[in-house]
Amino acid sequence: MSLVAKDNIRGDILGGISAGIVTLPVALAYGVASGLGPMAGMYTAVILGYLASIFGGTKTQISCPTGALTVVVALIVAREIQLAGSLEGATPILLMIFVLTGIIQLLLGILKLGMNIRYVPYTVVSAFMSGIGVIIIVLQFKDIFGVYDSQYSSVPSILLNIGYFIQNAHLESLLISLATVAIIFAFPRVSKRVPGSLVALIVITVISTALNLDIKRLGAVDVHLAHFDLVYDEKIFQADVIFRVLLAALSLALLGSINTLLTSVVADKMTSSVHDSNQELLGQGLGNVFAGVFGGFPGSGATACTVANIQSGGRNKISGVVSSTFLLLVLLFGTHIAAEIPHAVLGGILVHIGIVLIDKETLRNMKYIPKADNVIMMTVFVLTVFWNLLYAVIIGLVFASFYFMKKMADVVEVDTQKTKVDKIVDQVIQSFKDTEGFERRVFIKSIRGPIFFGFSSRFLLSMRNIPKQVEAVIFNMSMVPYMDHSGVRTFIEVIQFLKERKVNVCFSELSDANLKILKGLNVIPNMVDEEHLFDSVEECIMWMNEPGHIENEFKDTSELYIPPAFTPNQDGINDDWAIKNIDKYPNATVSVFNLNNELVFHSQGYGEPWTGKQNGVLQPPGEYKYEINLRENEKIEGSVFIFR
Repeated sequence: MSLVAKDNIRGDILGGISAGIVTLPVALAYGVASGLGPMAGMYTAVILGYLASIFGGTKTQISCPTGALTVVVALIVAREIQLAGSLEGATPILLMIFVLTGIIQLLLGILKLGMNIRYVPYTVVSAFMSGIGVIIIVLQFKDIFGVYDSQYSSVPSILLNIGYFIQNAHLESLLISLATVAIIFAFPRVSKRVPGSLVALIVITVISTALNLDIKRLGAVDVHLAHFDLVYDEKIFQADVIFRVLLAALSLALLGSINTLLTSVVADKMTSSVHDSNQELLGQGLGNVFAGVFGGFPGSGATACTVANIQSGGRNKISGVVSSTFLLLVLLFGTHIAAEIPHAVLGGILVHIGIVLIDKETLRNMKYIPKADNVIMMTVFVLTVFWNLLYAVIIGLVFASFYFMKKMADVVEVDTQKTKVDKIVDQVIQSFKDTEGFERRVFIKSIRGPIFFGFSSRFLLSMRNIPKQVEAVIFNMSMVPYMDHSGVRTFIEVIQFLKERKVNVCFSELSDANLKILKGLNVIPNMVDEEHLFDSVEECIMWMNEPGHIENEFKDTSELYIPPAFTPNQDGINDDWAIKNIDKYPNATVSVFNLNNELVFHSQGYGEPWTGKQNGVLQPPGEYKYEINLRENEKIEGSVFIFR
């Protein structure tokens, strides 16, 4: 795959520079938060950024330190320092963990397991990211309040002793942190092209330096590639140490892979492209191996930086290379400036990142989400914040799997009903004058079974591959007993994709529960009008066959329209032959004959529509001829079909 596309080189350069500007304060802040120092974050952003861009499978992906991984890295670093007594003593173990993280990701890519990671339910991902957001915010209390001699370092201990931080707060640090957060939130009203975090970093650093404020700063840093001696200490090869290293590396590898591939999906959506999940994991694994060796720590694809790249014109891999080159230049020539950055500023930047990571939209819509999804979400959230991140995800997956299996056990599909629906649909379409044209322009998607997290990726891929001639899509939901939150979000992506292609969207036979969740999450009516909801698929296709309805353009609702078919099966849907606007011709006569030319229905004025009966007896399915005399010398002849 080529790095450069000459027709978009300007956009790729602008996108890369924009992404580099967004990444700079984040890399510094996450480096500090990891416990390894700001330069560790820069090393990761440069090395991982280069290798993942060149060897990865997503053209526009920007990789660097990210919130979810940094929280885990910080916990691992703190634990290893406590066990070893110093960062220097913990370095060999940390090196093993970070390098092994990249190796595991390489193996995931080689074994082509990348697609499987995408089966993690959105409910679990949402709760995990919200939990990470809370952890990031709480862990910044020492920088926000300027309290660096506290013995409280874990999230539970900080929350239980928040009064200690308030009582011992350093006023200047607190004001700087609050000012940083305020600038980040307010600056987009001035300009959205320059990251508010970068503006806050520069402005607050300059002001604090000019006023000579007594606050903790990053201080001078030595830029050099880390050098590690291979330490053959027998304690490293003890069973408990090996288990600890494997568990930590596996945690980082899985979290990094999930985070990366979710960002890849976002990039696909914004650029109408399709990434290679397995190739992306190979690039991430290679980048994390070398980042660990040369003084960094594991990172992943970063959504904010990737979005900045795409919005500024980035469309190819060269944009990621440009971003990393920009950061490398800052690393080589700007460290003396970075030394003046206050810790309180980076703390404020991380607080903003934590707030952004919290999935506020899902939390607002909890009352519309199934109760089981809410239980899973809150369980993962609480375990993430107060216990263990990896265990939280694993337990969430187990809960989601058990709940899904229960729902599947409750579902009984009757094959004869499905065959009957399909048969009626085919018969109705065959009755249209332009059958081939209708089938070419209208795509009927009959979904059989529950719409859940495992259904999402295949459904999205199949809908992206519908023929270009399709102008309308009908989702037959008659055999969908259940929809979960992940499934609805996939539907949202599908509908957005169809809307971008100017495709009209309709639903038929939505259950009350499915209609409720679609309305609760504003799919209806914000994305699909309520007039595009139908009680049966045959009613929907008959409506779609009316002039202008395929294009969603109601040309003239006053014109006479004679339906080519109806279904008098006493289900309350299309039970009569509803000729539209015939009341404009009060003296019209309507006559219907069977194929033996026998009169089976006659009406003056058509005040009572034909219900498919003759003398109270329901006529057999099939073709019937009609004659409609609207006025003198104005007669219409044709065929109408009865289906059941």
